[in-house]
Amino acid sequence: MIIVKVDKDTWLKRKKSFWHRMLEDLEIGYLDKDLLPLLIVLNIEQGIHTMSSCSGRIVASDSRSPWSRESDSTVIFKKHTPVKPEEILELYKIPVYRKIWLNVTGPIIHLSAMDLAIAIKILRIARLSGYKHSGIISLSRDKGVVLELTTGVYMSTPLRTRSKDIVKPEEVPELVELVNNILYEGKKRLAKLYMELKKALPWRPDEEIVEYIEKHGIRIHERNPIEVFEELSSNLRDNHNS
Repeated sequence: MIIVKVDKDTWLKRKKSFWHRMLEDLEIGYLDKDLLPLLIVLNIEQGIHTMSSCSGRIVASDSRSPWSRESDSTVIFKKHTPVKPEEILELYKIPVYRKIWLNVTGPIIHLSAMDLAIAIKILRIARLSGYKHSGIISLSRDKGVVLELTTGVYMSTPLRTRSKDIVKPEEVPELVELVNNILYEGKKRLAKLYMELKKALPWRPDEEIVEYIEKHGIRIHERNPIEVFEELSSNLRDNHNS
């Protein structure tokens, strides 16, 4: 058995750094707002800090395959709320260099635990909440026990090639309904994980994080992520119609 003793001081410095980075991302609009309640609940636990995560999204890419990265792929559309047929139809007006794919992914949560016991507790809760593809992805003295929590909620379909439309424009409304339903399924899994973790955490409160939340009057962690998601979706519809 490999046993890694985490350097507590270094780990706590990393936690503080990730916490402030999360707040900066929220301020400039990089952070998925429906993800925030879950992230705060996790960070309130002294032995946990969150890392780069996603609440679930719809992405279109011009790439050889849906999993291509870097020079072999270009993201041409991304949204964390439901899409409209007219948004996808815009993808039929641009040149295709490889192949245009439409992908839907569920939530992916990355976090670090200060020790293996905490990591195992989180994994048990995650798997009972529908995150069957979760696991430990690394262990180190500085970074702790790094976990990836994933649901397996995923869909990918090719839209267009350089020579033809695989999904015809008239078929887009039906496709949009499907991808929006899959996106919502992922958001429900996000809400489920939030509710289960909120019941269990904190085992040991991080007094510095708790003090910050109280001082700044932060209450979003008391809201279910699905409520935040539906509010964001409603606001987008209202802005579109106004």
